[in-house]
Amino acid sequence: MTRSCYTPRTSPVSVLGFSLLAILLLLPPEVSAQKAVAQRAADYVAEYQRQLIAIVADEQYVQDIRSQIPEEPGAPRSRSTTGEVFFIFTVPARGWMAIRDVRTVDGAPAPERTDVRAILATLPATEVGERMRSYNARYNIGRIVRTINEPTLALLSLDEGHRSRFRFETKKREDVDGHPLIWLAFEEKERPTLIRSLQGRPVFMKGELLIEIANGRIWESRLTATVEGTSVELVTKYRFDERLGLMLPSVFRELYEQGKAVKARGQTPGTGAEYEQIACEANYSNFRRFEVLSRIR
Repeated sequence: MTRSCYTPRTSPVSVLGFSLLAILLLLPPEVSAQKAVAQRAADYVAEYQRQLIAIVADEQYVQDIRSQIPEEPGAPRSRSTTGEVFFIFTVPARGWMAIRDVRTVDGAPAPERTDVRAILATLPATEVGERMRSYNARYNIGRIVRTINEPTLALLSLDEGHRSRFRFETKKREDVDGHPLIWLAFEEKERPTLIRSLQGRPVFMKGELLIEIANGRIWESRLTATVEGTSVELVTKYRFDERLGLMLPSVFRELYEQGKAVKARGQTPGTGAEYEQIACEANYSNFRRFEVLSRIR
């Protein structure tokens, strides 16, 4: 049998697009629509990671505690900080970093400030992450240890390096200001997980992304996980920034619950039970770009 040496005049991209189209046509309508939405959102996230390499914003951050665990004398039950937050996507590690540069704490100048820009300009990305993780947490209140408060963390479910470990499913549709949107649920099913406990154990996360059907833009993300007995919920709302031409985080809400009385969300803890809930909200404004050396990228 002879083998033809003819090479069709079709680009690899065209062949790939035709193959994807053919596969989608063979699938049931609801499955093909689901895959199309997920792929469109994944393409959006890939471009978003290239655009959101180095963005800085002003931040107002508030923390509040509800607890039935006896507190240390003088321990604060609320805290307000202001400053800047740096949003960085590190290509080698395929992960996000949101690094706070706190300027005021409860209305007073922050003590012992660190020059965040100097750190970003001199340290490799891996060292920046380790060093700034503890720096970010220095003004946290309460007993619950918090190390995963990244507004863009849920977007990693669609990253090309992690997407294969997740299962996706389209949910209800919404219309916002004339934009048709749809909720895409995600659930992490395989290791290595994006989140790990302080002891290095895998933590499987799940949640939803509110996606603009026409172009894959993400308007909101919701992420939940349980880390060593602590229930975590992270919600990020995005808005379009005219100056930078990007959908950027505008509000980031965190909710942490820990204690024997927490059996279901919304349940009121019993008298005398050990229970702690920490609710946080960050508001971002005045987004702009900043220069960062290639070591971060």
